[in-house]
Amino acid sequence: MMASIEVNTVSQAKAPSQTQALPSFTRSIFMGDILNELVAPYPTLNPDEQEVLRLTSDAITKLSKEVSIDEIEETKKIPAEVLQKVRELGLFGAIIPEEYGGFGISNSGYVQMMADLTRVEFSLCVTVVCHQSIGLKGLLMFGNDEQKARFLPKLATGEMIAAFGLTEPGAGSDAGSIQTTAVPSPDGKGYILNGSKIWITNGGFADFFTVFARTPHLAGKDSKKNPITGFIVTRDMAGFSTGAEEKKMGIVGSSTVGLTFDNVFVPNENVLGEPGQGFKVAVSILNNGRLGAAATCTLGVRQMINKAMEHALGRKQFNQRLADFDLIQGKFANILLDNYAGEAMIRVTAAGMDSGKMDCSLEAAICKIFCTEAEWKAANECLQIAGGTGYMKEYRYEKLLRDSRILMIWEGTNEILRLFIGLSGLQGPGEQLKEVSKALTQPLEDVLHSIGVLSDFGVKWLQRKIAVSDKLERVHPLFETEISIFERYTAKLADLAQRSITRYGKEIVKNQFEVKRFADCVIDLYAMSCVLSRASNAIETRGEESANRDIWLAKAFVRKARRRVAENYRRIEKNDDEVERQIARAFFDKNGYPAHCLFLDE
Repeated sequence: MMASIEVNTVSQAKAPSQTQALPSFTRSIFMGDILNELVAPYPTLNPDEQEVLRLTSDAITKLSKEVSIDEIEETKKIPAEVLQKVRELGLFGAIIPEEYGGFGISNSGYVQMMADLTRVEFSLCVTVVCHQSIGLKGLLMFGNDEQKARFLPKLATGEMIAAFGLTEPGAGSDAGSIQTTAVPSPDGKGYILNGSKIWITNGGFADFFTVFARTPHLAGKDSKKNPITGFIVTRDMAGFSTGAEEKKMGIVGSSTVGLTFDNVFVPNENVLGEPGQGFKVAVSILNNGRLGAAATCTLGVRQMINKAMEHALGRKQFNQRLADFDLIQGKFANILLDNYAGEAMIRVTAAGMDSGKMDCSLEAAICKIFCTEAEWKAANECLQIAGGTGYMKEYRYEKLLRDSRILMIWEGTNEILRLFIGLSGLQGPGEQLKEVSKALTQPLEDVLHSIGVLSDFGVKWLQRKIAVSDKLERVHPLFETEISIFERYTAKLADLAQRSITRYGKEIVKNQFEVKRFADCVIDLYAMSCVLSRASNAIETRGEESANRDIWLAKAFVRKARRRVAENYRRIEKNDDEVERQIARAFFDKNGYPAHCLFLDE
């Protein structure tokens, strides 16, 4: 996980309560339960926030005409005057409460505002979003009143830029393996910080850093683990330094450097949250922050597809427009279907975060996986549609491809997030099977904590069983067939989950192929529910005739998603997993690519 090249969503949400468990739509369907109220009715923004977003969008449109993308690509940096204009627009303080000089905008508004910023240049978007979504998010969620009063006003104006320091040379997706240490100073007035971080976005010019370090003095006598603590580090602290700018494949205008801490003294008043609770702080930031990456994808896809469509309508081959060929139309259709679903999931998930009535950690991870992979496919397909033109730098298809590639890596790689989703969801059915639950709970908890994606709060929720409806309600009757598909495949999911746990017991943790299939199934099921909610809202607000486009998209998406789910269900029961393992191991045993790769036994 490139934890500091990470884009994520933030708001004024507080840290999750450790005493009150919140429901999750995704976790519930693992047990065959459907929490209708979490996906319907489809949410809308309030009028006041819509007006703020409209004004901001107009300003971003103007800014996009003033920024030279070629200059950013050539110099590998965002011009100081561009950053100053962003400061003047107040975008660095979008999520900071008004009392500290920010906009105080909701999650729903924030994801839209930051996605809009991708129209200017993606490196700039990364800079602004990382400042808020991970750089200062911990301060918003866990900071005390004194810390907020000291730092938030300057962070809101952009006078101070924030960065997030978690990733280390030996700790990426396994965030629990960080080695940077913080020990109490001799006078007891603070901590002495030693270690390093890598791939820190905004690190080259940030003044405010959220940093995580081991605090071994807090470990119990019998504990083999050293608790992690979060700290606020500022650039002016003696012994703190940053490295040279990294040379990256994409988002080249953003700053990405390493951090070094050489006996840096951090005062006690700069401890973020409770000492020893830094892992919870870091995980809460990341769990609440993956939605922004997804949101930037949806607008990025819109830009790509409009560019490709212009080419397809204007380019002729064999006396026929490219846009009239079936294979080209198929590419556009698939891109549009996925983007429609991605937008629906983002809106529903953001509203769930804003309501404070839903644990959205799995749903945000789902949005991140679905939308980042959809954008990567869209970038590749749009370049293919453009043909030779797409390969030329001047048309910028290749820039879209380069910039979008990082999205499947940051915020936790998509592979790690699939394990998070699958293992978290399977814990619910495991509780129902008493004969294996005791053996299952602790190993799963350890694995989820070790990969840095589950808080103590999340584990507690997983041990609950909520009695809810098993019917998808609040969806327009026009989608009777699609409702039936969703309900039938949700019931099948619960059945297969229990069978899989019975078959493997605690060993399910080691069967990542199986866990991935469950994750992919619930990704599609959640997407189905959000798409049907969005299309139903379109019918109710605009009428069936005006909502024809939404109806076609919803029905087509559910059909395609159903086929993917059905295939995953089939492969849960019958697959080639062991063959794939053997093939890979044979290559590993050769310590490289064999000269005669067809003869694996040589």
